[in-house]
Amino acid sequence: MKKILIVESPNKAREISRMKLGVVPKATFGHIVDLPPDTMGMEIRPDKVFFVLEPLKNKKKTIAELKKACKGNIVYLASDPDREGEAIAWHVYREIKKVAKEVHRVDIHAITKAEIEKSLKNSRNINESRVEAQVARRLTDRWIGYVLSPMASRELKKRVSIGRTQTAGLRLVYDREMAIKKFVPEPLWKIKLDNGKDEFLSGIFKKEEEAKKLFDLLKSGVFVTGIEKKNEKKNPPAPLTASSMQQRCASFKWNAKKTMSVAQSLFEKGLISYHRTDSVRLSDETLNKLQNYLKKKHPELLSDKPVKHKNKNRTQDAHEAIHPIHLDKKHEPERLALPSDEKALYGVVWNSALASQAKPSVYEVVTVKAGNDSAPEALKAVGRKRIFDGWERFVKAQKDKEISEYRKGQKIDGKLSIEKSFTVPPPRYDDGSFIKALESNGIGRPSTYASIQETLFKRNYVKKEKGKYTLTDLGEQVVRWAIERYPEIADVKFTAKLEEMLDAVELGEEEWENVVRQVDGIIKKRKADEIRLKR
Repeated sequence: MKKILIVESPNKAREISRMKLGVVPKATFGHIVDLPPDTMGMEIRPDKVFFVLEPLKNKKKTIAELKKACKGNIVYLASDPDREGEAIAWHVYREIKKVAKEVHRVDIHAITKAEIEKSLKNSRNINESRVEAQVARRLTDRWIGYVLSPMASRELKKRVSIGRTQTAGLRLVYDREMAIKKFVPEPLWKIKLDNGKDEFLSGIFKKEEEAKKLFDLLKSGVFVTGIEKKNEKKNPPAPLTASSMQQRCASFKWNAKKTMSVAQSLFEKGLISYHRTDSVRLSDETLNKLQNYLKKKHPELLSDKPVKHKNKNRTQDAHEAIHPIHLDKKHEPERLALPSDEKALYGVVWNSALASQAKPSVYEVVTVKAGNDSAPEALKAVGRKRIFDGWERFVKAQKDKEISEYRKGQKIDGKLSIEKSFTVPPPRYDDGSFIKALESNGIGRPSTYASIQETLFKRNYVKKEKGKYTLTDLGEQVVRWAIERYPEIADVKFTAKLEEMLDAVELGEEEWENVVRQVDGIIKKRKADEIRLKR
């Protein structure tokens, strides 16, 4: 009798096979079953939601091989520890349950011998609520796509697609584009005194006459009227989540898909923890490793006690934040022989994890106020100088902006002027800011950001100009159609509500069928004869 360990990725299976764990690794190569590709595959009745799953055309051989390998043996289902992975585990279980002697579900959060041995000793049952959340997500996506995409295509007379998250993501780009087009610049004024070393600035005025009034008051002379010095602390940022990692890697000019692909490779090599996470929590074991490493290498930066960052209210806490698996000299970024992309991302993960546990950085902030008896604190200049690195030793920190020495009552000679500027429109999204907008608006989850990005560009709804997202004519037609015909589907808040419902299903607080019925109720607002479905 053998022990069979089933994972999703063949690369992961090969890595595990080298560890001599007494298990035989097998790979599913991703999903093995899905809704039928050519028909709806689901039906919503008043009392029940029905759906049909069938083997993917290219996975029949894989399923047969898995059944053969599992026959009479103990099986451990080790697909990824998230909703999609849980659904894959359930799909495999349905195929092998009659032939396997035993079937267990295990969570592998890192591809190391110790982690896998630990997971094999702590098996569990398949999480039905997590599976149901994935089922609800898949069915709502199918229902929207199969009903609204053909309808939009007919009415727009071109092949287009409507989707639960892609259309909401497109709405963000559309709203930003409309805000830019409607934007009317407004003039602003401020007073500036430049003495060749520092710039003393007033507040912003919306009326020119108010700026001129202050300017006239200051023409008689400007003096230092006050000096404030204080230290400001900047607390360490949380360790990386999938979203913050994608945003950070946008500085490499990587989109979300590339970031997650490189992270997947590092995960499969056993160098970083599971990367599809939205939690900033670190386990006590990981915290101890980070603290010990800092104590040896950077004792002056070590925080007095482990820093425990807080998750957002509804964050799923099944996984830790992204962190290096090994925290020792051998695994320091500069010592590992990795491809350039992997080395770059590994460095980001390494430094972010260490930064999360370091002491706050400290800045000396000097504010010099200036004016005269008629306007004693009309102007000010601010200098910032970092006096303790803290966590910023591990990341690219902001540059110091030091200020000259001044004494109270000192006259400041220099050029006094009225500066005119204009308000600017909101900037177009780039890869990083778009992911941040998806997250802040509750559209999708970190594991889906890459597919949202990819779909918008692949379907030519959005294009890039100098790295910025620009709405195409086709994209505008599609989103306008959705806003006019099915405003909820194009409503960012409604999409966020569905995501919250899916989270509630996973937590066992909501019935999965209710999520599907939410979407069905919207679609049924139109007459039944306007909806032609292939069943």
